[in-house]
Amino acid sequence: MSTDLIERTVRTTRPSWRRAHLVGLTALTAYSTGIGWQAQAVSYPLYRAVPAEDFLAYHAQYNAAIPLVVIAPGFLTFLACAAFPWTRPAEVSRRLAAVAAAGGLVSLVSTVAWAIPMHDRLDRLGRSAATIDSLLDANLVRSLALTASTAALLVATSRITHSIR
Repeated sequence: MSTDLIERTVRTTRPSWRRAHLVGLTALTAYSTGIGWQAQAVSYPLYRAVPAEDFLAYHAQYNAAIPLVVIAPGFLTFLACAAFPWTRPAEVSRRLAAVAAAGGLVSLVSTVAWAIPMHDRLDRLGRSAATIDSLLDANLVRSLALTASTAALLVATSRITHSIR
């Protein structure tokens, strides 16, 4: 048995927190991606269906309902993806890690610099077609970035799973 084969076998069979982190991050990112696309196709377009006189109360209820299911996992996803180049298993290429990280950073920036200000504007002004359109644009950027991260992480996870067999 060659030294390279022994080293590769040890590296791919030894338990690693980095592999567990990859699997967990993949699941979390896929979840956040699904939430993003649900908001793009359902939640944000339905803002237009809420009567203008009821919108502020509706949006306040929406904001109160999302911290545990949207905000916390979303920000955890953004930050964990951004850190992935430093937490990746050795078997994961730097390119895949960079795609995941870029998706996390783009998602973070589009959320903080664009989506949150649009939600704040809706809280101040009420229903506004232009603000909803801008929120949809911000969310589209975030959802596409999360989709790219999820794809890269799925490839990385499948490669590691395949190499262990």
